[in-house]
Amino acid sequence: MSKIWSGSRRLRIVAGALAVATAIGVTAACSDDASSDSGTVYFGVSGPRTGNSAEYGRLWQQGFDLALDEINAAGGIDGRKVELKWEDSQSDPKQTVPIATKFVDDKSVIAELGDFSSPASIAASPIYNRGKLVQYGFTNSAVEFTKAGDYSWSPSITLDVYQERNAEWVSKKAKKVSVVYLETDWGKQAFQFFQQFAKQKGIEIAYSSPILPDSTDVKPILIKGREANPEAFVHLGYGPDGALVVKQLRDVGFAGQFFGGQNTPQFISLAGAAADGDIVNGVFSPADPDPRIQDFVGKFRKKFGVDPGDFNVYAYDALHVLVQAAKKGGATREGILNGLRTEKQFTGIGLGTFAFDQETRRPKGVSPRELVLKDGKFVPTGNR
Repeated sequence: MSKIWSGSRRLRIVAGALAVATAIGVTAACSDDASSDSGTVYFGVSGPRTGNSAEYGRLWQQGFDLALDEINAAGGIDGRKVELKWEDSQSDPKQTVPIATKFVDDKSVIAELGDFSSPASIAASPIYNRGKLVQYGFTNSAVEFTKAGDYSWSPSITLDVYQERNAEWVSKKAKKVSVVYLETDWGKQAFQFFQQFAKQKGIEIAYSSPILPDSTDVKPILIKGREANPEAFVHLGYGPDGALVVKQLRDVGFAGQFFGGQNTPQFISLAGAAADGDIVNGVFSPADPDPRIQDFVGKFRKKFGVDPGDFNVYAYDALHVLVQAAKKGGATREGILNGLRTEKQFTGIGLGTFAFDQETRRPKGVSPRELVLKDGKFVPTGNR
C-alpha cells in the first residue's frame, strides 16, 4: 500500500528473529479463551510509536481513534466496548517476537493488528499461528506474509500487483527511465518486480541504483541517473527518502516526470514544490467525490483538522473489518478467524467492498489507483 511492505531490516535480522520465534512459539500456544461474555473487547496493536517509522504509527493512531469512536458509539461488539492494547515495536523484527508472545499469552486479546513492516510481521508470524491468534498485517504487501499460516491475514494489495500497475502507469509517460530503490529486502524485491514488468511493457531501465534508508545526500547517484538521459525517474521507497530524492533530483537539474514517494502528509510536507506532478500508487484520495468517502473525510477533518491519507485509511478500515468479523463469528479468537472465513462482504474506505480469497487470505479483485500530486494534494487521475 503505496509502498506497503515496509522494512529497513535485512534478511539476516529476520532470520534471527524467526529462530527466536520458533523457540518461543513452542510454549506460546494457548486455548481460545481470549474473551468472556461480558466486559471490554481488546485488540492488540504491534506497531511503531517511536523510531524511524514513528510517523506511520501516528497516522495509524488517528485512523484507529476515529474507528473506535464510531464502533463504540454504535454499541461496540454486541454491546461491549472495544479498546486497543498498543505495543511499540519500532517496526523491528527483534521486538515483534516478544510482543507476539505477550499478546498470545494475554487471553483478553482476540486478534492482533500489525506490524507496519512485512519483515517485522513475518518474524512474529510463527508465534501468532501457534498461539491461534489472528495476525492482521494490514500494511503488509510482501507476497510471503500470508503464507505463514491460517492465522496470517492481510487486506494489503501485494507488492507484485503494485509494481505491475506502477510499470503500466510509467509506460504511459516514458519509455526510458532511471530507477532508485531502497537498499532493503523490500526495496530489492520491489525493484525485481518493477524490472520484470518494465521489460514486459517496453520500458528501458537506463540506470538503476540502491540507496541507503538513512541517506542524506544521494546527489552523486542521481547525477549518474540524470546522465543516462531518462524521460522519467522512478523511486521505490517510502515518504522521507522519496522527498529527499525528488528534492535533490531538482537540485541536480532533472525536471522530468517523477514517480515515487508516498501518499502521506510527511512526504508532501518534506518534498514541497519539488514533487508537484508526482505520481504514486495509492488506495485513497480525499478528493474522491464518492459520498461515502466524503462523509469519512468530513469526520476525519472535524476530529483532527487535516485531510486523511492512505495510512489513516488502512488503520481505520482494519479495525472496522476485524469488528465486523467478530460480529459475524463471535468476539473470541476462533470467532475472528471464522468471521474472516465466512463473511462475504467487507466494506472499507480504501478498498471498497471486498471479500477474502480463502487460499491467499488476501482481498479478491482489488487494485491500486493512480494518484497525482497537485497543489499539495494527491488527487485521482482516474486510472485504477
